[in-house]
Amino acid sequence: MQSLFSTLVADKPHSSITDWVEILSSEKYKENDYDGIPELVDAINLQPEGPTEASRAIRKKLKYGSTHRQIRALTILKALVENCGTKFQLTFADGPLITRIKTMASDPLTDDAVRKKLMSVLAGWNREFKDNPKMATVASLWTQCGGGVKRRSVPPPPRVDHEAEARKRAEEKAKERAALEEERRRERERKLKEKADAKKKTTQPKPRPFDFEKEKPHIINSIATASQAAIQLTNSLKLVNREKESIESNTIVQEALANAKAARKAVIRYIQ
Repeated sequence: MQSLFSTLVADKPHSSITDWVEILSSEKYKENDYDGIPELVDAINLQPEGPTEASRAIRKKLKYGSTHRQIRALTILKALVENCGTKFQLTFADGPLITRIKTMASDPLTDDAVRKKLMSVLAGWNREFKDNPKMATVASLWTQCGGGVKRRSVPPPPRVDHEAEARKRAEEKAKERAALEEERRRERERKLKEKADAKKKTTQPKPRPFDFEKEKPHIINSIATASQAAIQLTNSLKLVNREKESIESNTIVQEALANAKAARKAVIRYIQ
């Protein structure tokens, strides 16, 4: 257990260095204030892992801090590179810190003041270390983050016509109210129709039951009439001279057809 604890502590060192970064990045200090920096420099140079812990503490401020703390962290980092000596210069730019710097430079959500401060610091490193092969990684950060490239101007957002927007919203609300009213009207009509249909069903007299014995003479008569009309239609068709006239123009055939249809309806009524 003691070995595991020692490993965790070694991975994430925390000493007066972290405390100093926390204090010096607070609102108590102005953005470019160098007060307290000498004490932090001494604390870093007294500890073997000082540069590593300082880089980690500053990276956390760049990642999670407010705008003021981010600018202060860049001011502190710049001062440490200038005053901590060669060991710090050769070791502070570890992978996580470089990644954080590149992310801040490319992230559109980075505050403009923070980005301006960051590019200023990177430009200074580029000028100071561009001829030092050991500091190539630090010197190249400026160009990797877009330094020396003119940024395209972003056009201002289109002017918002608040009166037009208000009219548009009012029209949309009026349409919504009209649609809702129309839906309610249709629902009322549907309910009234259902109510009227239900009332009509209850007031209509029930059809009388079919009495076969009573209707039998009428059925026989209807069948006989239909049979006779069918025979008459057949005979009239036989008499048509198809070479001289058509069935549609023959009045006798059409009259017989009308009689047959009427007789058919009477028979079908009984079948249904």
